[in-house]
Amino acid sequence: MSGSLAERLAAARPLRRTAPEGFTLTFATAPDGAQIRYGLAPALRPEARGTVLFVPGRTEFIEKAFEDMHLFHSLGYAMAGMDLRGQGLSHRECADREKHYVTSFDMHVGDMDAVIDALVAAGAPGPFFLAAHSAGSHASLRYMHDHGARIDRAVTVSPMVRIFSGGLPVFMMRGLAGLMCRMGNENGYVPGHEAFKEGRWGWRAKLTHDDERFLDEDHFIQTVDRDLAVGGATWRWLLEAVKSTDVLNSPGYPEAIRNPVLMLQAGEDQIVDNKAMNAFAARMPDCRLVRIEGAMHEMYKETDRVRAELWAAIVDFLDLGNEFPA
Repeated sequence: MSGSLAERLAAARPLRRTAPEGFTLTFATAPDGAQIRYGLAPALRPEARGTVLFVPGRTEFIEKAFEDMHLFHSLGYAMAGMDLRGQGLSHRECADREKHYVTSFDMHVGDMDAVIDALVAAGAPGPFFLAAHSAGSHASLRYMHDHGARIDRAVTVSPMVRIFSGGLPVFMMRGLAGLMCRMGNENGYVPGHEAFKEGRWGWRAKLTHDDERFLDEDHFIQTVDRDLAVGGATWRWLLEAVKSTDVLNSPGYPEAIRNPVLMLQAGEDQIVDNKAMNAFAARMPDCRLVRIEGAMHEMYKETDRVRAELWAAIVDFLDLGNEFPA
């Protein structure tokens, strides 16, 4: 894969359901013994630029990132991806796999550290870069706060700085989720969420304008492993997500994230709170915020037009201009 950015993007689209060359999947052991699924493809060049680790959003899994993995791979990076705890084929803490449940978002930080340890042990070259989406961007921001020295820089797409609530104050969302958990309904679905089913339904209608790329998730669930699927969020997931966003927005927290960060914002996002994202980015020492109008939440899975803007920002952020002749 070579040529201009437009040519590389066009070449990657038909490869989006195939793994990068040399990609292998295995598991890392988290601090609590949980098994966290990750994958690695060695760089295609003898002198690698480093390793890019994809950290997916809520419900997502490694395979959904293949299209962008091919792009980074062609540019000389080793490629890695992971499934967050509670989704994909990583450890799930709820017996009912359909329900998205986590005991604490703090565990994502330890899980990411275990995956990076495993990548280093497997010979993945440094420096390490993060390419993340939504809840994965949230976990990446928390990881850089605690372990910033291990990461060079990060691309965060639609980061979950706060959850979009449609005007409901954060304290009411936190209080309601806490009440439902105290009443013994922590495994119950939040309103509008339910067990996984294919196609556009409920909150899944708010993810992308690109119908073909939207079907990639269903394709992998059908052809790779039905256990990749996870349904709606539980009250416990929501409570822990709100608590973790409280940590993220606490005094001094964003100011302590020193890594260069590209924050990509979708103009039509109805999953995460863009106003909170703006305020958070302004507090960070080295954050570049780029808003893409006409985009929904899953910009990695958006239309060719949105992805062209997304990747133009990534190319500029990573200073890859010489790799894309006009």
